[in-house]
Formats: sequence, structure tokens, C-alpha cells
Amino acid sequence: MIQVEKVISYFKKICSIPRASGDEKAVSEYIAGFARERGLAVTQDQNNNLVIRKPATVSDAGEPVILQGHLDMVYVKEKSSGHRYEDGIEVKEDGEYYFAVGTSLGADNGIAIAYCLAILDSDDLEHPDLEVVFTVKEEVGLVGANMIDITSLKGTRFINLDSEEEGVFYTSCAGGLRCRMIWKPETECLEDKRILLKVIFRELMGGHSGINIGMGLGNAIVLLGRLVWSLKELPVRISSLDAPGKANAIANQASVCLYVKPEDLDEVKIKLGKIEKTFQEELQYTDSVRFELAEERAVAWAEVYTEKYQTDICSSLMLLPYGVSGYSFAIKGLIETSMNLGSLTFEDGKLTLLMSLRSSSASQKYLLRDKIQIIADKFCDVCIFESDYPGWQYRKESPLRDAAMSLYEKLFQKRAEAAAIHAGLECGYWDAKKPGMDIISIGPDLFDVHSVNEKVSKESVSRLWLYLTELLTLLSK
Repeated sequence: MIQVEKVISYFKKICSIPRASGDEKAVSEYIAGFARERGLAVTQDQNNNLVIRKPATVSDAGEPVILQGHLDMVYVKEKSSGHRYEDGIEVKEDGEYYFAVGTSLGADNGIAIAYCLAILDSDDLEHPDLEVVFTVKEEVGLVGANMIDITSLKGTRFINLDSEEEGVFYTSCAGGLRCRMIWKPETECLEDKRILLKVIFRELMGGHSGINIGMGLGNAIVLLGRLVWSLKELPVRISSLDAPGKANAIANQASVCLYVKPEDLDEVKIKLGKIEKTFQEELQYTDSVRFELAEERAVAWAEVYTEKYQTDICSSLMLLPYGVSGYSFAIKGLIETSMNLGSLTFEDGKLTLLMSLRSSSASQKYLLRDKIQIIADKFCDVCIFESDYPGWQYRKESPLRDAAMSLYEKLFQKRAEAAAIHAGLECGYWDAKKPGMDIISIGPDLFDVHSVNEKVSKESVSRLWLYLTELLTLLSK
């Protein structure tokens, strides 16, 4: 049987291929070629989704099993990092973890791809007919799962490999919706002497906008809005706002450029110090934040947002919901509904705020959408909702879940847990596209995904590999 070292070898290869959402062609081509070299049937659609079929290795095998993961990753890097995206990710390791330096790792969902490639490469693993599905653009709204045609799939047992906690068997997930609020800010010139003061947010952790949304982490965009609003009584004008990020990552970078009169500079700095202290006190148990101030010499004139746009943008950032807005009454401790502000960027004359809404209740998801629309109607130029994807409802009866959990407990003498997750899994699309399919989602222990602190447990990767091979053997009976 292929040892876990082969899995890690494939993981390192996958990480070396740049594969941010929307840039999956190279990794899709690599995997398609890998499958063809081994004589496996491959279907690659125009979007670079893949379906690979491998015949059963035992006679009289059970029904086909579908294994699924996604090709893309969330690529983020430290501002000080010199890493080039096109160079791919180099996987580092210590005694406990695999990780990257200065960037996200991409174990979400590269480790799933590695497991699947190792299985496809195996000659002696017992398994039923396998249908291995790889999708694109999962991290930007489950786009690939929405577009892929799975009518040809024969399997009714579906194992999604996109979970992040070993021993937890996910059986339902939240649906989601994305939103873009857009301003086309008008500017004006101030013709009195002004000093440019740039405020940069440092040390915020960031995190996954679903899994980490209830942990009390600071969101740089939310804090940015509060900072500017707190300066409203002072004659301070904004020339730019910037918070690069992703819809599904809690924003941890932001900056604002302020034009301040020389005689007001000391007062503004004192006020900023008080705001910084307030944020630090609020986040003292969950996160950290620090302001870095960069001051330039005075100029005779300055281009800034008009007062109307400055007010509209800041009002929106103050009013928009953020974080958890409701808990489930069906599953104890489960976040039902939440919202994340992911990025705020200026390009081609437009300032765009990208947000992600999640809920296991469709009606609550759309209620949150309507609240955002009310704010947008008053304070922004354009509001677009997109990437609306379904949730996945818990099934009372699931032979796959029962067999999988029983096997885990037998192998490791540890309790297996059935759970729901407040994050988008592609399982919602599979459930909708092929009703009646028996679905579970599993994975090894991953930490701080979608951030530069992302890492995956070496011990858990090994255990889940053993478990997955034993599960496929069981399902071949």
C-alpha cells in the first residue's frame, strides 16, 4: 500500500503550482495528465473541473464511491514578504506541522488533492469503483460546483475531503451569498496647507470568515470605519482607503490616508492614540492591533473625497452588520447566520467593498441581504449580489455516516463527532444536483486557513490517510 510519504510528495507538488481561485488551469492540466499516464478515464470541462474514474480493485465491489476536493486555494501573503505568487508555495515542516513562510499554505484543499492522487496511483488498495471530482473556484463562491455537470456520475456515496478537524464528520453546512458595494467617489482639491498622515493597521490575525467568525477577531475594515467615524468632529479629509483581502477571509490589513491641517496634527494624533487603545482593550482576549503612522511633509493642495462621499462611505462601514447575527436553535453552539467584510479596494475609479453572507437558513440569509440593500440604496452607487449557493441539510438516516464514524472509533479508540459547519461546502450543490446521495465531509486537522499562519498537523495527515484507505476497503465489501 502507498505510504503517507507519497501523499506528502503529491501535496508538495500541488503546492508548487500556482492555483489561486480563477487560476486553476495549470493544476487541472497536471492532474489530467497524471490520470491519463495511468490509463484512467478523465473528463475535463471548459472551466477546468475534472472527473477521473478508476475501476474497482476487488470483484463484487459495492456501489461506486465519489471522492471530491477543490483545486483552488486562498493565496495571501505578509506585506513584508518578497514571495512571488508565480513561484508557487514551498512547503516547510517542523516536528508537528507542514506550513509555508510568509504566505498561506494551501492545505485547504491541497491535502485533499494529494490524498486522491495517492489513491489513484495505488495498485494494491482495495476499493470500489471510484469517481474522483475536482472543482474550481470553490473559495470564491463554490463556482465550480455550481457549473460542473455530474449527471454521468453513478456513485450515491459521496466523500467530500474539505473539512478541517479530524474525527469530526460534517453532515450539513451553511449556504452563502456574496455582495459588492461600489462607490464611484468624486474628489475635490483642498487649497490650504495640509499634511498627509497615513494610518496602517498592524498585527490583526485574520482568519476564515465562516469557521472563525465567532471568535471575536478584529476585522480591519470594520475598525477602519470606526476610526474614520471617530475623527468626524475634526477637520480631517480622506484621500484613500485600502483593505486588500478576500471575501471569505476576515480582513486583517487596512490603511487610510488622511489630510490634516498642520495646526490640527497633534490633536489628530492624540485622538488616534485613544482610538488605538480602545481597539486594543476590546480585542485584548481575542486578537491584537497596532496603528503605524506615516507622516509626510505639508503640501499646498490635496485631492480628497468630497464630503458627501466621505460621509457615505464611512456611514456604510458603520452601519453594515458584521460577525454573528444569529445562532441555531436546532444544533447547540452552531452559528446560523453571519456576515464578513472581506476587502475594500480602489481600481479604475471605483471603490469596492466585498462581503460574504452565510446562513444555514435561506430566509435569514435573504433577510441579511435585504438589510444590506437598504443601506446600499442610501449610501452607495451600485450594489451587486452574486454567488448565491445552497446549504446542505442534515439527514436523519445516513448509512455512510454511520459506517464511517464507527470505523474511526474502531481504528483510533476516539469518539467520532457528527457536526454541522458554519461555512460553505460544495456538498450543498451535490445534494441539490443529485438528491438522495449519502454525503459526508472529512479532513485532517488544519489551522488558521486562509491566513499566513495556515498549517496542517503531520500526525493527523498520517492518521487520516490510514483511515481513508481503510474506509474505502470497507466500502468495497
